[in-house]
Amino acid sequence: MGPWFVAPPPCWVTGTVSLPEDESHHAVHVLRVAPPDVITVTDGHGIVASCAVSSIEGKTVVAEVVERSLHRRLRPEVAVYQGTAKASKVDTVVERLAELGVAETYAFESSRSVARWDEQKVNRLNERWSLIARSAAKQSRNPFMMGTKAGLAFSDLLARIGREPLAVCLWEEASLPLRTALMSPAERVALVVGPEGGLEREEAEALADAGAQLVSLGPRILRTENAAFAATSALLFHYGLMG
Repeated sequence: MGPWFVAPPPCWVTGTVSLPEDESHHAVHVLRVAPPDVITVTDGHGIVASCAVSSIEGKTVVAEVVERSLHRRLRPEVAVYQGTAKASKVDTVVERLAELGVAETYAFESSRSVARWDEQKVNRLNERWSLIARSAAKQSRNPFMMGTKAGLAFSDLLARIGREPLAVCLWEEASLPLRTALMSPAERVALVVGPEGGLEREEAEALADAGAQLVSLGPRILRTENAAFAATSALLFHYGLMG
């Protein structure tokens, strides 16, 4: 299929696609792509195309679409709400979850969050996580790029959980096993993972009132970045999307 690149929808014109500047730079200066090499390009929204490089115009690689296919996202779609932690830890969460094929990952603030992010920090993280998600989509050959967002207030988290068709929240005091809470089939599943310090009882109860089932992964207490990865893997296995 050739090297894999991501070009958002505005980069596509009838019959051709132009790689973004950073993707073009990687193509030319790292992978030594040149006409008439064949590459694979996705728009991050389900389109995957086999393309023949036709020209390099300035800093932009232009390719002709030879064959294209439209993919549908696997079901259930998974959204992860990750408690705010040190940025490097959430970087790891974003990368791992994007490779697993998670649709969206949000970082929310809660009372025990160790890290506190101002608006400037949130903007930087949003940019960085978008790049990490794109790189992970290329690594895993995923036609869909994971959406990311930092700085979600706890009140916004509750509102979002209230709209989710199926939501589960990891909590160390819960007794209900994750697998028991998962129904089949499901179109979308939301997973809430607490921050480094865990969720306060009041927060867990508020999430339960909003519609989330409080669940346990078992007797072991995992670090927040490991809990997100373990629970998502278990969820994907349960629905036959992994293993």
